[in-house]
Amino acid sequence: MALIEINLYSQVLNLEVPVDVILPQDAAPPYKTVWLYHGGTGDHTLWERYTDMERFVRERGIAVVTPTAHKSLFTDMLHGQEYGKFMGEELIERLREIFPCLSTAREDNYVAGLSNGAYGCLRIGMRYPEKFAAIGSFSGGDFADQYWTDDGTYRGRRHVLVFGEGNPGQSEHGVKFLARRVVEQGGPYPRIFHVSGELEPGGQGNGMTDFFRDLPFEYKFRVYPGVGHEWELWEEAFHDFVDEFLGIRPIVTKYYV
Repeated sequence: MALIEINLYSQVLNLEVPVDVILPQDAAPPYKTVWLYHGGTGDHTLWERYTDMERFVRERGIAVVTPTAHKSLFTDMLHGQEYGKFMGEELIERLREIFPCLSTAREDNYVAGLSNGAYGCLRIGMRYPEKFAAIGSFSGGDFADQYWTDDGTYRGRRHVLVFGEGNPGQSEHGVKFLARRVVEQGGPYPRIFHVSGELEPGGQGNGMTDFFRDLPFEYKFRVYPGVGHEWELWEEAFHDFVDEFLGIRPIVTKYYV
């Protein structure tokens, strides 16, 4: 397995963006790829540092890409930069040029994330449904489906920088807005694996479960007992997303060093 750290220059952002790429060495390319997003207080390294990510993906022979999105919520910021366009377009195109071993087939590409990245993967997956066969949203919801104002708090100020004042739900910031557009266009429909912890401080499902069950998406929602907004949940959810939902089974079971 190869862990590659890249500082990728983005023309969209006019910025060097750190990205980690994990490539298997015991499987034949092209590699199925999970584009995996971090949370609001993290960066591209946390999935590797806080979980068994390297060993897990090595055993399954898949590639994982973890980019940094800073405080953008993985969308095109109103007062900032076009991180959504970077994630959904430029990042994928550039990395496939650098690593032609990454599969370009829709059925081999998946987007997932935790917390802020869980909103981000839902938004990117719905904005670019032709690129991703499945979405893994771990503790995620539609952050755009509410009213935001700069109320003097860190949270309010940060979201206004991303969305602007008001309710941005009826725009490309909105997961529900984008999902309805996918339906209007007749697909393609990414499969959705949505999870929540039993002890999540914001409640379970984040208002998404009833919405998606009324639409022609394959949607699976799971509540994990005894855990909240924490890595114990997200690590197990990622395992279940890959193993159960995507059906990617181990190609090897043990490694010796």
